[in-house]
Amino acid sequence: MRIGKRPFFFLGIAGVFLVLLIPTPAQFRWLDVAMAALGLVWFLLLSLEELSARRPPTDPADRVRR
Repeated sequence: MRIGKRPFFFLGIAGVFLVLLIPTPAQFRWLDVAMAALGLVWFLLLSLEELSARRPPTDPADRVRR
């Protein structure tokens, strides 16, 4: 099982928004939290999509058995 780069991009974006909580004025911190949550949702959904996708086997011996 391998997860591509797209889910980890959104995980990184969520991390950036959480780091930005510190310098953000108090009245706008909700926006950082909301965007981090959105990034985590996209990470979860894209990860589940890639894990559930059927891929052809990479081992030539597995192809013969099918």
